[in-house]
Amino acid sequence: MANYKGIKGFKVQSLASDPSVPIGQVWYNTTSNALKYQALGAGSWASGGTCNNGRANLAGAGISTAAVMMGGIPFPAPGVAGKLQEEYNGSAWTEVSAEMASARSYFAAWGTKTAAMTAGGQTYPPALLATTELYNGTSWSEESDLNTARKRNAGGGTQTAALVAGGALPALTDIAEDWNGASWTAVPTINTARQSIIGAANMTPTTGLVFGGLAPGDSALTESFNGTSWTVEATLGTARYQMGGAGTSTIALCFGGNGAGPSAQFVESWDGSTWTEVADLGSGRSAAGSGGNSSASDAFISAGNTHPPAGILYTDIWTKAATVKTVTVT
Repeated sequence: MANYKGIKGFKVQSLASDPSVPIGQVWYNTTSNALKYQALGAGSWASGGTCNNGRANLAGAGISTAAVMMGGIPFPAPGVAGKLQEEYNGSAWTEVSAEMASARSYFAAWGTKTAAMTAGGQTYPPALLATTELYNGTSWSEESDLNTARKRNAGGGTQTAALVAGGALPALTDIAEDWNGASWTAVPTINTARQSIIGAANMTPTTGLVFGGLAPGDSALTESFNGTSWTVEATLGTARYQMGGAGTSTIALCFGGNGAGPSAQFVESWDGSTWTEVADLGSGRSAAGSGGNSSASDAFISAGNTHPPAGILYTDIWTKAATVKTVTVT
């Protein structure tokens, strides 16, 4: 049977007080005579910096202290897809000269402030895009296209390993593709075709998670991917679409969106098996720019629409601080 040393490569330390260590670290506190570990505590939302341009159906990448958002439809200017880009340093948004080669809305983006990636979307006059672009913190470069042009698709990963799924052609699609750093390859389809779907920002071609959307009505469906097949998981507590997402296939966050009731403020946390409602957004919204790190502990959402539609400039920041917990046996 595996022990802690066999898994981690070292024994559990004995310490007289609780240290400041990474999430998941275990130690024995000799003062309290208890085995303890570092875990994520309860999360909360706070107000962040105001962006410079109201718009919706844009996309974002990065974390709450280093983010980028791009594209979308300026408010109020229905039908106009843009290239506008703003970057965030943890306190203020700044409009930058870097722009995607293709103006677009209704697309997916992921990655970091200096290594972002976009795929799919719609330009104007309306036309579906298969375009893929990479950002290096200074400029964008066009890469190999998706095999299937689409809009309102989910996407997540890095510039070298990513996954997209679902969307509209304009009919609902179940098509999924993975990215290996050079090209896209078709992979098994999701179980339920839907659009306005979201994915965990830190997906990989073998650890995917997508949730929500329109199928064609408001959807609460969650599906995970292991590189071979998609599995239907526990549903969201509140069906919704055009929301924000962060995290991975085992730790994720779903926030905001459109749907029945005040879903624009609802936030749910995923632990790998179930969704749990957590602290609401300070300001409800949908079709916004969003992102977050691999533990979903440093997410952000900015711009987007309110209900009824009105442009938003403010940013909400999610933090989930570390907390010490004691191992108990029941």
